[in-house]
Amino acid sequence: MMSFLGEILKRLIGSEIEASVALVKIEAAIVSLNVIKGTRRIAMLVCLLVFSVVILACGFLMIPLALCFFMPWAPETRAIVAISFGAAYVLIPLVVVIALFSEKRWMKASKADKLVKEALTR
Repeated sequence: MMSFLGEILKRLIGSEIEASVALVKIEAAIVSLNVIKGTRRIAMLVCLLVFSVVILACGFLMIPLALCFFMPWAPETRAIVAISFGAAYVLIPLVVVIALFSEKRWMKASKADKLVKEALTR
């Protein structure tokens, strides 16, 4: 009789422990994702600051303006050069920022995708 009650008690407590472990894993995954989210935002702000300083130091418009004013080009050529420089100044950093700070890339780099998958499959 006593072993029967002991077995029932063991099974009841065992299921509670498994549920508690699963809950702790989910909570740990949530905390981990929030830390990654905060780190990503800080990294984005730092990159934005660096980008701003570099643009300021280069004198964002000085190079194409100097080329357009001091080179003996036709007006059409000057317009093409100015538009090309302007597009490059906007598009290249935009593509780099989008590529570097995609959530998918950060999830893979931090292995949070595996943590979430593991937490959800149990």
